[in-house]
Amino acid sequence: MTDRPFPIDFAMLDTGPKPNTFLVLPGGFQAAAEPDMESPVFALEPAALLEAFKQTALDAPRTRLEREGSGQVELVQRSAIFRFPDYITAEAVAVEGGAALCIFSRSKVGYSDLGVNAKRVTGWLEALKQRV
Repeated sequence: MTDRPFPIDFAMLDTGPKPNTFLVLPGGFQAAAEPDMESPVFALEPAALLEAFKQTALDAPRTRLEREGSGQVELVQRSAIFRFPDYITAEAVAVEGGAALCIFSRSKVGYSDLGVNAKRVTGWLEALKQRV
């Protein structure tokens, strides 16, 4: 069993005190945590967007699906050298014009991630835009 809650309640999420997380939420999404980035809107249904995001993430090296259900996916990507795990949870929600993503990426090990979570998620979102 895991110590990470799943599914995540993005509205009540506490990202914690460490600077080793990255949170993406749709514009206007009512949440306790302040997002690091606003999600782009995709002209897709939420289920199709989540599947496209999952496939985009799985195209990345050292990434695998950890679990899925309740409209969310949790992925793990390991660092190249030390194999430290970073966990990424995503959910697609309906918004005006289509769907947008809630994404929480966090490092399990260490205090700072030196921007790795932000770089990963923004890269995956750019790849997702090309995919869809």
